[in-house]
Amino acid sequence: MAYWAHHKIARIFFTLIFIPMKIRYEEGVDLNNQYVIIANHFSYIDIPALAALNIPFKFIGKMQVNNIPVLGYIFRNLHIMVDRDRKDSRKQTYIDSFRSIDEGYSIGLFPEGGIKTEKVPKMAPFKNGAFAMALEKQIPILPVSLLGAYKIMKGSFYISWSPCEIICHKPISTDGFSTNDVDKFRDKCYKILQAELDKSYQE
Repeated sequence: MAYWAHHKIARIFFTLIFIPMKIRYEEGVDLNNQYVIIANHFSYIDIPALAALNIPFKFIGKMQVNNIPVLGYIFRNLHIMVDRDRKDSRKQTYIDSFRSIDEGYSIGLFPEGGIKTEKVPKMAPFKNGAFAMALEKQIPILPVSLLGAYKIMKGSFYISWSPCEIICHKPISTDGFSTNDVDKFRDKCYKILQAELDKSYQE
């Protein structure tokens, strides 16, 4: 039950900063299923935005998240931290993630590996971790568009008013892919999420 805390706190966080938030689940999303959840990452506000999903998941976050007030406490106690500069930390992250999946949790992360976009809504290239994990455990990818979040917090912790919309798109099955197809599966997921982002920003 403790892992529902991030969902509650994230909702309260948006209420306290007077930011309206809307979550839309597209057809095919079953909140009772396990997923590897991936989302675009254009702003620090993406972290509580993703945490607001009504899905019990553990988030893989960089050690720097510890420095964010309130959120740092949540992640230290409920989620999986990784120091990307340390090989042993990266290895332990995979072990902890696989154990969490075996315990019935979904896993959430930003596959860009940080805020690296050069121009919104174009995402930076994806790293392999999320997709290797999904293929190893044969659970679908849940692509999530975080829209408008970058307008709320642009490159700093200063908050500007702007609505935040979160869209959970149709899950991407691992059927037809093996652990030898990580690059191919990663590229498929990137194209699908990027197409959704491009479409949303044109509307």
